[in-house]
Amino acid sequence: MNHQCNENMPHWAQRIDDFGKRRWFKENYDKKRNGEYIGNLIFNLIFLWVVNKIPDWNLGFIRDNYNVVLWILNVNILVQIGGNALMLAANLPIIRYLSLIITESASFVTQMVLFYIYPFDFTNFHGLFWLDWFLPIALIIGMVVSAFKVIGNLWKLIFWRS
Repeated sequence: MNHQCNENMPHWAQRIDDFGKRRWFKENYDKKRNGEYIGNLIFNLIFLWVVNKIPDWNLGFIRDNYNVVLWILNVNILVQIGGNALMLAANLPIIRYLSLIITESASFVTQMVLFYIYPFDFTNFHGLFWLDWFLPIALIIGMVVSAFKVIGNLWKLIFWRS
């Protein structure tokens, strides 16, 4: 920039050509991610308790085959807890990408099991019959999203740069 013509410009306007250059790489997102990992840990611990208490509540829309999918739900939640604890403990990109690949793969398998062994029945439950066709579609969409997330994190892991 020609500084002779810019004497009357404010200081921030003189440096306008540098705006946006490499700010993206300088920001530290690690502290923001730590809060995300802690929040996920707390949510998954609460969700683990709820999932295991559902058979005791005798809900009308839960079928008898819920106990068949309970083990995969528990495994998935434990994988999520372990992955978030690992990402919280070791703040390295390679560990984050590997952990995200494993947790999303566990989510994919869980959604697939829930799709094939559908443990819900909303046909006679207060007019919520539409959930019996909506939830399988939501599980299919969830499987597609999980598959894309696994592929995306695998791509980031392979082409990761420091």
